[in-house]
Amino acid sequence: MLRSWVCDYLIRPHPDLGRSGPVCPFTNPSISRGLLWVGFIDGSDVGLEQMTEVVDEIFGAFRELPPVDGDDALLKAVLLVFPDVSDYSLIEEAQREGKSKFVQEGLMLGQFYPGCTASGLRNKEFRALDAPLPILAVRNMVGSDFPFLAQRSEWVDAYLKRFAHRIPGPVRSTITEKVVREFGVDGSRDR
Repeated sequence: MLRSWVCDYLIRPHPDLGRSGPVCPFTNPSISRGLLWVGFIDGSDVGLEQMTEVVDEIFGAFRELPPVDGDDALLKAVLLVFPDVSDYSLIEEAQREGKSKFVQEGLMLGQFYPGCTASGLRNKEFRALDAPLPILAVRNMVGSDFPFLAQRSEWVDAYLKRFAHRIPGPVRSTITEKVVREFGVDGSRDR
């Protein structure tokens, strides 16, 4: 089921996506270089505490997964699959609790599960995060991730620190405030 979703959905174009290219442009390069890891955390009794522990463990270990440097290191990704979890709010909560920590370290933590209603960037009707299994995904932040980070000023600041090296700190903070205001977001949304 997971393999089919990755190979038949994530790495392929979709007519409702709202842009050309695969649903997830990151996945195929990661797979082709052998840099996609998958971990299954079994058990219907997995709760938020255990899920958070697993997320914290991968947070600590992610940078040490090979390769640790070079261009290929940017393509590493981990899928944490919770096949027996049926309360998908746990996936949402674990992602919400962990995202800021990941972003501050230049990483992304994404949530996927059956029926996920998060809308696509270019087509609000497209449900890009709908997956056959509950999953938390970890990967390196890339330059095109800005739309996923524009909701909170500390995320925008972390993004700019990583991708706008020549901008001085005070200017970066001013840009952060203006961008957040421009998007009309008050910081209460965190996806």
